[in-house]
Amino acid sequence: MQTEEYIKRISKSLLSLSTLPTVAAQLFELVDDDKDQREALEQIISADPVLTARLLKMINAKGESVTGIHSAISKLGFEQAKEICMEASMSRVYELKNSRVDLQKFWEHCRAVGTVARIVAQEYEPGLATDAFTAGLLHDIGKIVLLQYVKEFEQAITLSKERPCELYLAEKELFGVDHGQTGAWLAENWRLPRSISEVMQYHHDLSRAEINRPLVALVSFADILCRIIGESSLGTGDGGNYAPPEFNPALAEELGKWRINLEFNALQPLMLLCIDELNKRYLTQYG
Repeated sequence: MQTEEYIKRISKSLLSLSTLPTVAAQLFELVDDDKDQREALEQIISADPVLTARLLKMINAKGESVTGIHSAISKLGFEQAKEICMEASMSRVYELKNSRVDLQKFWEHCRAVGTVARIVAQEYEPGLATDAFTAGLLHDIGKIVLLQYVKEFEQAITLSKERPCELYLAEKELFGVDHGQTGAWLAENWRLPRSISEVMQYHHDLSRAEINRPLVALVSFADILCRIIGESSLGTGDGGNYAPPEFNPALAEELGKWRINLEFNALQPLMLLCIDELNKRYLTQYG
């Protein structure tokens, strides 16, 4: 059985995942929406044919007829264009092959959580909107490390399904550490902002968050919403967690500050808004 120390060591000295994808690293440097930042984003996209194609596909899917990067960024807006590029860059991390686990569903789950986090932030906590998508997109990256290097990880998914129980609890039981801590070690290796690392580490344990608890709460809430939506036969990917989704006291308290009513009927308008946006972004499949 792999030990916590082993997982910590590989997370901090990985070969295939040790370097944050170059484009993603550059995107983290872009903060303010001003002329210089827009020009920098345009240069990043221009140097990568995959990003260029993804960006033009997204804008033209809205009924536009755009062929230039500058025009695409102007019409989409700086933040959405940046989100699309971050998503395309990070998707390459999920290209490792595994015949027994559907990595596409893992990736769809991360994309869905990022999208829902942004929607919730825009509706209830606009100050978090800038970081919401990226934080949601990266929250489960520790699972990729465990999948690639820890043979018991697939057993943890099975255990979560059979009991059912939270996946992170099954991970701790089987190999002493969960995907949250693993992601945080990887984030340290990648030199990501500490607030993003904290989302990875504590999205299942909000009470321990100290640097940006609202951002952690936002992603945790988005994660649960995606699981609830998924139970309604609308696919939002599969993060391998089969416990019934519920709001723990720390999360409920934080969301109460935003005046979010967690009763199912009260959440339905928000979920319908999320479903509509997810469907537009090809993240849901109607059965």
